[in-house]
Amino acid sequence: MSRILIAVAALLACTACLAAGCTGAPPKPVRSCGLVVDATSFSRNTDVPQKLKAAVPKFLGGCDRVAFGVISGAIGASDCRHEPMGLVAGPEDNAQDNPTRAGQINLQRKVSAVKTMNDLLACALGEKATRNGSDVIGALIGTARQAGALDGSAKLLVISDMAHRTKELNLYTAEIGSPAERLAIISGLQQANRLPQLSGVHVTIIGFGIGVTPEAVRQQQIRDFWDLLFQKSGALPVTYL
Repeated sequence: MSRILIAVAALLACTACLAAGCTGAPPKPVRSCGLVVDATSFSRNTDVPQKLKAAVPKFLGGCDRVAFGVISGAIGASDCRHEPMGLVAGPEDNAQDNPTRAGQINLQRKVSAVKTMNDLLACALGEKATRNGSDVIGALIGTARQAGALDGSAKLLVISDMAHRTKELNLYTAEIGSPAERLAIISGLQQANRLPQLSGVHVTIIGFGIGVTPEAVRQQQIRDFWDLLFQKSGALPVTYL
């Protein structure tokens, strides 16, 4: 091939790249986050809206998008859903690339995320078909799936007592006193594809154990169960607040 043809080919390739929006810098990775709130008896035992207001804006710092999940008795039967929400202003929102304007938009979207979660909570509390039980695991699975790529630097905030109670597993009565018993239950969930995909995710739980049991030993057993479940799901060690 002649030098002229090589030059023409290079020019065409460059033009095509520019038309497609290519740049020299690699695309910035998107940090996905998940927010899960409990709409079962937990919401009657504590002020969930106040916890949302206090915790969510700070939690969303550094998040590019957030997925929402609500814990109810039957996740699949609930109509209380919302698409993931973008939290960072893009070129279409801030054509002049004004950092002050970008900050205002980002703050507004965090406020919108809190409102959306409160709306979903109110929606779930009004549903009669999903009142019985507490499918914490189902909400975790659904939120992780909705978020897309919950990995690497992703964060997950769960506002819940974590008192999972479904036909498959009732943490109020389940035999979880020993490591072997806990592992057996979680292995069964894993075989049934009932573990959330949380590889490398930072998990924070607010409200763990509120109103669940007055027995300190049982409380610790439930916490040990969740620590193992999150570990088997690939998450980093859990932070309890």
